[in-house]
Amino acid sequence: MMKLSKSVWCSWLGGILALAAVPPSARANVYATDIRLNGGTTNVNLPAAGSVSISYILNEPASLGATINILNGTSVVRALALPAGSPGTLLGTNSVTWDGTDGNSNNVPNGVYSISITAASSGYTNWTQITTDTNAGNYVFYGTGIAVDRNPASPYYGRVFVANAIEGPNPETNPGDVNGVLILNADGSPADESPTNWCQTGGLDWMNDGFAPWKIEVSGDDHVYISDLSTSGGLVYRWDPLLSTNSQLLVLDTNNWGAGGGVALSGPGIFGTGTNTEIWMADTRNPGFPISLGVIEYKVTAAGTCASNDTGTTVVGLGSSTNGLDLDQAPWDVDLDQYHNIYTIQYILDSGDPSSRVFCFPAYNPATNQGKPETNAIWAVGAGDDTYGGASGIAVSPDGTYVAVALWGVLAGNDYTNGNTRILSATNGAFVTELDLVPDTLDVVDSDCAWDAVGNVYFIHGHPDYVTPGVWRAFSPPGTNQATTVAPAIVQFGATVVTQPLITGITVSNGTVVITFTAGASDSASAFAILGAALAAGPYSAISGATIRQLSAGVFQASFSSSTAHQFYRVERVAALPPEITSISVSNGSVLVNFSGSASDLPSAFTLQSASAPKAAAFTDVAAAASQITAGHFQFGVPANGPSRFYRVRR
Repeated sequence: MMKLSKSVWCSWLGGILALAAVPPSARANVYATDIRLNGGTTNVNLPAAGSVSISYILNEPASLGATINILNGTSVVRALALPAGSPGTLLGTNSVTWDGTDGNSNNVPNGVYSISITAASSGYTNWTQITTDTNAGNYVFYGTGIAVDRNPASPYYGRVFVANAIEGPNPETNPGDVNGVLILNADGSPADESPTNWCQTGGLDWMNDGFAPWKIEVSGDDHVYISDLSTSGGLVYRWDPLLSTNSQLLVLDTNNWGAGGGVALSGPGIFGTGTNTEIWMADTRNPGFPISLGVIEYKVTAAGTCASNDTGTTVVGLGSSTNGLDLDQAPWDVDLDQYHNIYTIQYILDSGDPSSRVFCFPAYNPATNQGKPETNAIWAVGAGDDTYGGASGIAVSPDGTYVAVALWGVLAGNDYTNGNTRILSATNGAFVTELDLVPDTLDVVDSDCAWDAVGNVYFIHGHPDYVTPGVWRAFSPPGTNQATTVAPAIVQFGATVVTQPLITGITVSNGTVVITFTAGASDSASAFAILGAALAAGPYSAISGATIRQLSAGVFQASFSSSTAHQFYRVERVAALPPEITSISVSNGSVLVNFSGSASDLPSAFTLQSASAPKAAAFTDVAAAASQITAGHFQFGVPANGPSRFYRVRR
């Protein structure tokens, strides 16, 4: 297998900018997440330099200290050095105040400032657990799936999602007993939106049968994909990071089942973002007739779903060779690395079974495979080895170095034994370490695993008896490390504070939609426009014929004819000038998109969108905050990684 390096390039195309870049390589295990400025995740606008509260969560102590850099553009105007053991370096929530001055104790001039946090640790000698089993947030009664948000530009970066597929004894008082999805911060504390009830159902009445919710994956554009294996063939849903009921989308439906509907699809593995998203599933039928289809790839449409009656493409099929490099029973889960190599497992419970358990197949190329599924793996391990029994979950680290495998173990009579999670080399499957194997211990099983963006591994450790509760754990690999996280919001001093419109009510009567909203007391009705869309994610467009009138100072009402084409609405300020991209460049691993607007515009008025091709329908929002360079001139900065992208800016 050969890995091709990528060169950096950019080009202009029809006023839209395209860029490709090499992702930076870094090794880090302590990191800052949930960064908030003055308690929020939105931009802070102040009339003059003053104090700003900076809070964040560390997943483990920064034993070598932390540094908070305040930047104007790319220049560091103030560095707050925090020694180990002091506030700002502790496990959990930290809060530090910047007083608005530079390194010489002078108030910084008016302008836009970004904030980055670098945490450093001496690390550990061996792979070490960094979570606490007795922490309330780590409790999960019957965990089946786990995933971590790895999008550094997102305010939800580092969030941990855990599926609980069986209701425990106290769902009224213990969120970990609720049949649904737990949403935690990186340190195991409840997500900020639900500090007392951190389990969400996403608006679904899960079956409470041990198979729903099943596996979880979070895409690079912050979509949370969750499978439901309680149905005969398997379904996949998608939500936003809050699992908001109105964001629920059925992505893979019953009409996407192949083999005449006879599949049993586990997964998903997710590769790509936007309309380039691929959904990979494992057909778990074993034994069964017809036999398992193997590993199947689906592509999504512009609506974010698999096309109706699209039964996918079988990429890895079952083989019959005797070299141990092919699937000979059925896959159980699937993941992909950044090079599109395919990792899968076989869930084998019989002691001494000669079949391989863990596989890595090469990236699929239909041209070289004559359109047929591939059957010959790059490597396969675990044949006849009971410590690889009951492989239930697989995940490859974001840098493609390691593969984690969660295992139930093998059956010993009516009990399971040798359940554990182990780490392998992604290059050749060589054993690296096991994290929690206690030989001959009965009915202790690991069901799924995941990685965060900086190289920590997560897994679910539980019991198969539907009685004894389990936990989710995180382990840090050995070695000194550090990581830098940039706050998604910015600080602007000298800004004219503009009150953004806020919808307070929507009614529909006799074919007329009436929207009530608030804004600034000095605003006039002509300052606003009403936008509508068929989906919550957009795209949004202006609603023709909408009339807006002022009810009182700062209170407005819009009315227009209802339409099936518009189910979601926004109120936006009318802009004097549309944003126009003026340049694009790559600097220090970031894509810098410069653009112009009106002199009175705030950075928060703009959204960056990207796509893999210059087609309007393919563009999706990028989780990034604009900064103001001068009046009417702005800049977006996003990580330079992945394949080539096209960018545009909208209000």
